[in-house]
Amino acid sequence: MSGRIWLFGLLLIVGLGAAFLVILSWRVKPAVTNQFLNQQQMVTRAEASNLEAFFETFGNSVAVLAKLGSMESWGENTQSDLDAFVTQWSNSGLVAGVALTDSRGIVRFISNVLGTQDVGVSLADRDYFDWAKNWSDEGEYLVGTSIVSRMGGTKGQVIIPVVSPVFQNGVFVGAVVTSAKLKPLTEHYLELMKISDATEVYLIGVQGDLLYDSKTPDKVGVKVFEAGEEPFLGNQTVSDSLKDALNTTKEGSLARDGRLISYSPVPLGNRNWLLVTASPDQQMVDTTTPFYVRQAAMFLLFSLSILFYGAIVTRESQIRAGLNTKESQKRL
Repeated sequence: MSGRIWLFGLLLIVGLGAAFLVILSWRVKPAVTNQFLNQQQMVTRAEASNLEAFFETFGNSVAVLAKLGSMESWGENTQSDLDAFVTQWSNSGLVAGVALTDSRGIVRFISNVLGTQDVGVSLADRDYFDWAKNWSDEGEYLVGTSIVSRMGGTKGQVIIPVVSPVFQNGVFVGAVVTSAKLKPLTEHYLELMKISDATEVYLIGVQGDLLYDSKTPDKVGVKVFEAGEEPFLGNQTVSDSLKDALNTTKEGSLARDGRLISYSPVPLGNRNWLLVTASPDQQMVDTTTPFYVRQAAMFLLFSLSILFYGAIVTRESQIRAGLNTKESQKRL
């Protein structure tokens, strides 16, 4: 009889432990998911802010250069001021040169880390020059869309142009044009931001073009929101949400199709990039499973301790009862 009681008690404890594990998993998983998304969002926001800060500092530096008298009226200080700018930024490894154009977009002065002289190259067909000539005000700068450089120390490389207009007495007379090299830029700011090896990191440009793809680097340059293409991250709802986010300054998180996705804008003047991180939710499950198991094990250990203690107490009571019975019989 006592053996059956023991077996029943053991099965009851195991059943309660399993139920405890299921309930704990059901109650805790949403909270852990939110915590994971919040952590991922913080990392995404921080790196987006770092990118924004870099271009703000770099752009302001270009705007200051464009307002120097040596940029308005060419002279012996024009080349030396351009050289000083390159020296100032070359240690970053992200900036390789700077050029000064005339009002027609022809390069008149250039300075770069390779010392190449591409004077005479026309930049008149570039969108950023059109902005500088027709849409800008003095002291402004523009972070352009990614392009392949055609001159200087970045020739043939994908760059992010930064331009500021040069005015003389309110009349446009040229532009200061420089750039950040895309690959070193994204490697510097995004290469180490993964939550884990399974985390995917994407940087989407103004026109929906991929500037960085940690999973498939060969896709850099692909426009991810074009009609007819496979939905970005394999889900149309996610793709539409990120496309809408590209035109706003709002950050957010999504949980779709086994992915935990966070995104944050990178404001660049009147336009934005979008930084996206995505982690498999299985990673979160793998992270929290030891917690569930540990809690269930503690419950089982506690329950077994009570069971064993109860068995010992019961056994002692039975022994004492038997002794008392014998004593009573002797007296009789």
